[in-house]
Amino acid sequence: MRLGFNKIMVNSTSSVLRLKIVGFIYILLAISCAYFNTFYNAQSYYRKGMKRVTNDTLKVDSEDFDKTIEKSIAVIVKYPNSRYVDDALFMMGSSYYYKGDYSRALEKLDFLCLNYPESKFYDDALYYKGLSYYQQLKFAQAIIALKEAMLSKQFKIKSMIMLCCVYFKDGNYSALTEVAENLLKERLNSKERSWVLQLIAEAQFNQESYVDALRFFNELLVLTRVKETKQKLKLKIAEIYLEMEEYEKCRSFLENEKNPEFKSILADLHVELGDIKKAKEIYFDVATNSVSDLAAQAFYKLAELCRDEDSLELAIAYYDSSVNKSAMSEHGVESKKMADVLRRIDVLAKETENLDRAQFLLAEIYFVDFDDPERALIEYQKVYTDFPSSEWAPKALYAQLWITNNIFEDDSLASLLTNDLLTKYPGSEYAKSAVNFLEKNTVQPGDEE
Repeated sequence: MRLGFNKIMVNSTSSVLRLKIVGFIYILLAISCAYFNTFYNAQSYYRKGMKRVTNDTLKVDSEDFDKTIEKSIAVIVKYPNSRYVDDALFMMGSSYYYKGDYSRALEKLDFLCLNYPESKFYDDALYYKGLSYYQQLKFAQAIIALKEAMLSKQFKIKSMIMLCCVYFKDGNYSALTEVAENLLKERLNSKERSWVLQLIAEAQFNQESYVDALRFFNELLVLTRVKETKQKLKLKIAEIYLEMEEYEKCRSFLENEKNPEFKSILADLHVELGDIKKAKEIYFDVATNSVSDLAAQAFYKLAELCRDEDSLELAIAYYDSSVNKSAMSEHGVESKKMADVLRRIDVLAKETENLDRAQFLLAEIYFVDFDDPERALIEYQKVYTDFPSSEWAPKALYAQLWITNNIFEDDSLASLLTNDLLTKYPGSEYAKSAVNFLEKNTVQPGDEE
């Protein structure tokens, strides 16, 4: 009986032990399942969010990155020793980047790089650090991160392209050119090659290296398939020809183009060539057959040509047409101002009384409103030449003196005008000002040194 009892006790103890082991295993499995499910959910939300990303830019706002951050935090807080902590850190960092919270993105990415240098996400984190610094306009830090990321095979091309963006934004065109020329030797897809060509072409244009800019823009034009993009590139190429004063090449390039924007440039070209009649014909065609903003620009340019010819009424009509086409556009706003000024000129030109005052105010308009000091000098001179006894005469002579000295910096002519003012109007307040001017501009003994 004793032996049987002991056997029963042993069997009972073994059963309890097995139950405990099984229970412990169930607990471990439950914890493991909860832990993995949390990570899996974070990863799932992250992948969904990334579907809305194009070229490292979130095109449409997504709550999936918020949920990614929430689940990733749970992984790190509840399971700090798990093998997925670096995964969670990276997903948090990049999610913050796409949400535009670059400081928090850098905080998580820096922590990952510092504490998990062997992580498979180390290079990813470096790349996203570069992006985050770029968005914060911290170009030096962005360059350091991207150059390190560039050492990995996976991120070499992307990092080099992003480096070009950083250098372009920072205005470091020489560094951009060096990286871009190396990039163009790599096996790039058409989209990558287009990005690089666009950046290096714009950089050369900004440096006024027009020959190189033309070469890169033409190469980009060959790659481009989108009609609207090709049109923009052709406009840029035409602009470069104009900057280079290669007018015949520009004319040949634009000859068969029917788009109104190209026609507008062709009209600009005829202005440069001195064929104003042809320029007017093209501007008028553009003005009457284009959308509002482009039409407003064409009417404005027609008005400017008429103003140069002193055809005030026609100029006013064209300025008014520009306003009617697009009042709030750049050229519409300027046209409104110019039309008002020309109407003032028209009123002054028709003045039958106080002709001296009208002539002086006309000169003021050319100087202040038109910013045309050369024409202003001519109009000021008419005041004291045609109306020498007028109260406006000494003021006009002093205005001519001031422009000659301060804008054209013609000391000899300024001295002649000063003496003329002192001789003709010695008692005027402007003569006193002229004396001060003469004293200030007279070289004293010893001043030569």
